[in-house]
Amino acid sequence: MDKSMKWKIAAAVAILLGVLFAAVAIYLIPGMYDLSVEEDFSYDDSVSGLPLTGYAPSAEEDYAQKAQLVFINMTWAEWEPEEGEYDIEGLEEKYQLDRWREAGKHAVLRFVCDRPGEESHMDIPEWLYERTGDGIFYDTEYGKGYCPDYSNEDFIAAHQAAMQALGSYFSQDTFLAYVELGSLGHWGEWHTLHEEGLPPMPDIETCWQYANHYSDSFLNVRFLMRRNYVIAADGNMGLYNDMVGHAGDTQEWLDWQKDGGYYELPEGELPYKPMEEVWNSAPVGGEFTGSLPMEQMLVQDLDQTLSLIEQSHMTFLGPHTPLEDEGVEEGREAVEALLGYRYWISHMSVDINYVQQTFEISLTWENSGSAPSYLEWPAMMYVYDKDGNRKYWESVDLSLPDLLPGASVTTVNSIPFNDLFRAGYSIGIGILDPLTELPAVELCMNKDYRDGVNIIYTYDGKEGVTF
Repeated sequence: MDKSMKWKIAAAVAILLGVLFAAVAIYLIPGMYDLSVEEDFSYDDSVSGLPLTGYAPSAEEDYAQKAQLVFINMTWAEWEPEEGEYDIEGLEEKYQLDRWREAGKHAVLRFVCDRPGEESHMDIPEWLYERTGDGIFYDTEYGKGYCPDYSNEDFIAAHQAAMQALGSYFSQDTFLAYVELGSLGHWGEWHTLHEEGLPPMPDIETCWQYANHYSDSFLNVRFLMRRNYVIAADGNMGLYNDMVGHAGDTQEWLDWQKDGGYYELPEGELPYKPMEEVWNSAPVGGEFTGSLPMEQMLVQDLDQTLSLIEQSHMTFLGPHTPLEDEGVEEGREAVEALLGYRYWISHMSVDINYVQQTFEISLTWENSGSAPSYLEWPAMMYVYDKDGNRKYWESVDLSLPDLLPGASVTTVNSIPFNDLFRAGYSIGIGILDPLTELPAVELCMNKDYRDGVNIIYTYDGKEGVTF
């Protein structure tokens, strides 16, 4: 056989194989020639009710059902009325914890030893007062209360035990998301009116002991401090501002983060450490100040309030919120839109790997919010048949805490195609809440959101694809 004939036979075989390959591929996937898709999505700024972010009203209030976070602002007196006897039943009943768990909400906790009020009282247990008794009852501009001596060794040891018990209770699941380090100072804000003769904050070594009581006791939470003490910086903690809406105090709080400084004690100081971009790795929270009317902060001074919240990169606000205030709806919604993450997918490409018989799904993820999510919730990809039955799923290689505002991340998943999907299928994205083990995060984009799953792609089983 001459060379010319061999070339003709080889060419014919190649053409035949190409036709057979195309026929098989077309059989496997009708309309496959249209199935390589490039799609851009649009950002939707109207999405609300995102988990782990937004307003955090008091867990005691029924209107907390309007939010995804609830705030547990508890005192040592209510937690341990008798030494070593922790009132779990009272905690659950007062703060409606079963109700909020079942609703899939999450919590912020602050444990307080001194909350100024209108009447003389104590926020530590009576038995602890009898054992220590070296604090001072006060009546100041803050209100009335009892300021303990936080350097008392018996007080410190009892605090460690109380934290271990509280942490053990909340570490049974992932209901608790954030813990604001309280315990020390008025409202648990790590400062006292020592200028008026009250016991001062303890030295830095003792403060570290209190902080370690928290970190040694609680699992699966992120910690926050009122000021950017060196403890917060070195401990990778976030910060919270209880004077949101007050321009002067908030600006001072931001200046501490930028410049550092110190909190002066009668003998010594507690150093601050610059944490200007704390929100890159740790959450920022707080609450609206009670010193100004909500109408002033959210109507007359709204632009100023929004600017300071935006500079703060806040994730949540509570327990003092505007959820029940009338006449401030526009400002309330504008503030909420600035809180936390806003994840979405800006671009998708779908390609076929003929050798491995898979769809290669490439997604470009964006965050148009003011902060990331600070807990590692897993992202999942689901495939449904034409009737909406889930037939395949796998994880998406995405770290939510690493997806910072303004950044983008591309993920790739390989999804097998088979005869089942010839009649049509859909692809969905879900972000799982470990508390419920169900998808719970709506992406801020133009898509169909069904029971926690974002449907981003649909093939109708006919020629071509639809979205």
